[in-house]
Amino acid sequence: MHGAAPSRPAWSRPADTAILEFLADSDPEYPAIVANRIGMHAPYVETRCRELAARGLVEAVSGEVVYRLTERGERALEAGALPE
Repeated sequence: MHGAAPSRPAWSRPADTAILEFLADSDPEYPAIVANRIGMHAPYVETRCRELAARGLVEAVSGEVVYRLTERGERALEAGALPE
């Protein structure tokens, strides 16, 4: 289990925490599968994954864009605060 839900800086959206938490508890996964499992639309989750990757919280692990949580993402979840 992870710490408190991360606080949200201006760039983030509520979906970001759900995405990070899902990836923290799973193997690297396709955005469409993440979307299905957390109950969101795939294009939106793909957009949010790109934003999270740009901020170093997740990373693509293949050419087919499979994401996993980074150490920075793990620290953000544990601290309960997404970075600015």
